[in-house]
Amino acid sequence: MHTFEGDRAEEPKPRRRALLAWILCTVVLIGPSLLVWLVRGVAYAYQCSPGPEPCHGMTLGGGLRDTLELAWFAGSNTTLSLAIALIAAIAGLMERRPILGALSMLALPLAALWLPTLAVSSAAYNGCHINEAGVGDCALWGANMGMAFHQAAQTPWLIDDFMPYAVSLALMLGVLGFLFFRRKHA
Repeated sequence: MHTFEGDRAEEPKPRRRALLAWILCTVVLIGPSLLVWLVRGVAYAYQCSPGPEPCHGMTLGGGLRDTLELAWFAGSNTTLSLAIALIAAIAGLMERRPILGALSMLALPLAALWLPTLAVSSAAYNGCHINEAGVGDCALWGANMGMAFHQAAQTPWLIDDFMPYAVSLALMLGVLGFLFFRRKHA
């Protein structure tokens, strides 16, 4: 039987709240690290070699220091980064994407630590000694870096702290996801 346009009931749009939650968690964990690389990219674009003098009259070091401190806030707090990654993983499961959920548990906390660490490694220069104890000052592009650079030396220890938990949670979420949260094929 033929139906007219006015007779047809509107179908509800699929909810994507879980996907929005996953995106929000990803932005909270990875966003500050991407800001660090934005500042580092500006320094690359202006061809500023790492050193204590300002970059073409700009104190890009202050921007790098501030974005690094923001990145270390969530990335170096093991409990906070694992909690945000767990929320992202559960959101991935609610979207019926078990691989996204399991990989979120592994990749998000690691990326939140490694991206700023790589930025610090790319900006280190002779005379700027980065160590776990935080001994020594390091000035970069016209600004004192303080502990923002030294935090990168503690990254391997932080990864050792949370990786067993992240791997076990990722395995558990992956198995549960494949058992209960897979997409149904018609």
